[in-house]
Amino acid sequence: PTTMLVTGYDIITFWVSKMIFSAIEHTGKVPFKDVYIHGLVRDSQGRKMSKSLGNGVDPLEVIDKYGTDALRFSLTQNISAGNDIRYMPEKVEAGANFANKIWNAARFGLGYIEKQDSVEIDINKLLPEDKWILTKLNSVIKEVTDNISNFEIGVALQIIYDFMWSDVCDTYIEMIKPRLYNEDSTGYSEAVSTLNYVLVNTLKLLHPYMPFITEEIYMNLKHDAESIMISKWPEVNGNYIFDEDKKLVDELLECIRQIRNIRAEANV
Repeated sequence: PTTMLVTGYDIITFWVSKMIFSAIEHTGKVPFKDVYIHGLVRDSQGRKMSKSLGNGVDPLEVIDKYGTDALRFSLTQNISAGNDIRYMPEKVEAGANFANKIWNAARFGLGYIEKQDSVEIDINKLLPEDKWILTKLNSVIKEVTDNISNFEIGVALQIIYDFMWSDVCDTYIEMIKPRLYNEDSTGYSEAVSTLNYVLVNTLKLLHPYMPFITEEIYMNLKHDAESIMISKWPEVNGNYIFDEDKKLVDELLECIRQIRNIRAEANV
């Protein structure tokens, strides 16, 4: 039995309504619980793709150039139910850049994760930046799960994108590099374990959108699942919520941003 039908608005009358009244006529039951109506993919000028206009795009050619995950990313970023989207090569390039960003971050982390026997997190030894990223991850898990449950597919992807690009790659990894470069430093093991945990769970959230790169990276991280496809969906972990530490690090990051802005304005 199907619980949800996904289709475009152009065949609601021809497909959705006929399936409903046919099922009721023959079985006395509706054939599905929910219907997700998505828009159409149009060209960059907003025109419907057609053979007569010659404005169609061969997805296989796009995949050969940018990869399947990049194309999937471009077709789901910022979408909303029922609204058309425009196919733009720039968005596919953005998807490819995002995939490259994830790949580089994972490759950097794996250099340390692979050498560590255990990736169990000892809460008592975590430093503020570790607690900050774990708290942020909990918020992301909740927001993404809630949005997907409400069929806000594009919103959920944007939340993952912002977290992975800005918080994980540009902030947390940069903050722990001094610890990772010295195995004898305080909090070295905790940085490695936390990074592994964050990558594992963020990849799970991203997997429905970009299944190939997430599976490839996931299988090289440390976890108990046979495949990301059959792993358990991330859940909020109450043990990893540190509001005071998050506030402290947020204030520190805001100070850094303000200093950089002043430097830029003063051209120094």
